[in-house]
Amino acid sequence: ALVAWNGTDFVNITPAVSGYLATTGGTMTGNLTLAAYTETVYTLGTSGSLALNPANGTTQSCAAASTVTFTDSLSSGQSISLLLTNGSSYTINWPTITWVTSAGNTAPTLSASNTLVFWKISTTLYGALVGKSA
Repeated sequence: ALVAWNGTDFVNITPAVSGYLATTGGTMTGNLTLAAYTETVYTLGTSGSLALNPANGTTQSCAAASTVTFTDSLSSGQSISLLLTNGSSYTINWPTITWVTSAGNTAPTLSASNTLVFWKISTTLYGALVGKSA
């Protein structure tokens, strides 16, 4: 309830507040205009089985130091970006992904530094290499 102080007592202004964004969870509809926002940045491990999980942060990085096996932990409607370094030096195993490339559904050839994005629609995980550096 929304309350106010009237000088002698708290007064209930509205019995139920609606139209406000919940502090956790909830669903928002309509247009949203933001002046700025900050995404959580998460550093993955350097080897072994690593989950691509947006709950850790929607911007993730991995500096491979051995074989890496990524696993899919995205739900429909979620996405992440990944900075992957040393991808050309070690074996990188991907979960089942529909790769979006000019050559069709083909996993990218990795360089020393790669930026990839992943998103899920229904049960299909999509991935795209958006750039290489170094």
